[in-house]
Amino acid sequence: MTTVEESERGIRADVTDVLVRYATGVDRRDWDLFRTCFTDDCTADYGEIGVFHDLDSFTDRWALVHSHCGPSVHRITNCDVTIGESGVTARCYVDAVVTTPDGSRASHAVGWFDDELVETADGWRIARRRYTMILLHTIGNEGRGGGPASDIEAIRALKGRYFRTLDTKDWDEFRAVFTDDLVIDTTGSGGPRIEGADEFLAFLRTGLAEAVTVHHGHTPEIELTSATTATGVWAMADLVRWADGSQLTGYGHYHETYRNDGNGWRIASSALTRLRMDFTPAAAE
Repeated sequence: MTTVEESERGIRADVTDVLVRYATGVDRRDWDLFRTCFTDDCTADYGEIGVFHDLDSFTDRWALVHSHCGPSVHRITNCDVTIGESGVTARCYVDAVVTTPDGSRASHAVGWFDDELVETADGWRIARRRYTMILLHTIGNEGRGGGPASDIEAIRALKGRYFRTLDTKDWDEFRAVFTDDLVIDTTGSGGPRIEGADEFLAFLRTGLAEAVTVHHGHTPEIELTSATTATGVWAMADLVRWADGSQLTGYGHYHETYRNDGNGWRIASSALTRLRMDFTPAAAE
């Protein structure tokens, strides 16, 4: 006959296995194994990295992110499992190192997971997770002029190339500043949301091919979120003058994410919000 103490010991062992299995699935890029750690309707809150409300979107995002990385090591330690009347909770520490594809640099993140788990027909699964990060820094390349400072400078140059190639209508070079899975959101300034770099290029060429444009970016706030990802906010001002003489002058901010897949930094997403827009109609004939 199993005692309460033996039963709880078994639960703690099973839950700890789920937490370690998560790390194994990520490091092996075994997304089927990864899925066995969570319920289908799980919520995973990784703060600025992202919040996911179902297993499919969570798995797809993790697979995409890690497809642009080299080898990784996630160490799960200090698993504190609490069995209560309302369910099982766990806190474990995570110490992760994720390298770039060429192995020259790595992102080192330290924090902890707070998890709520439920028992299913297939065993214990994480229903809700919240990640708290206490340390994130880039390691490697110290002696070769690399590291965070050079990455931030490369992202600044990337955005400068965006402005230049857009205004000069150098469409091939303009396309090269984006990842293929680019997401553009201009709903905050009255425009559309577009998925895909080719789709965005086609949209701009239709609307701006015959227009004169001037885009300025200022006071960038760039933060590296890993060795291969970053976020940025740019103050912006633009002027667009169409062939009929109508003109738009605007001011606002770009809110962006960037990704380095081993071939340089690219813009992965960009959301444009506006503080002011002034439109001058074409002169009446």
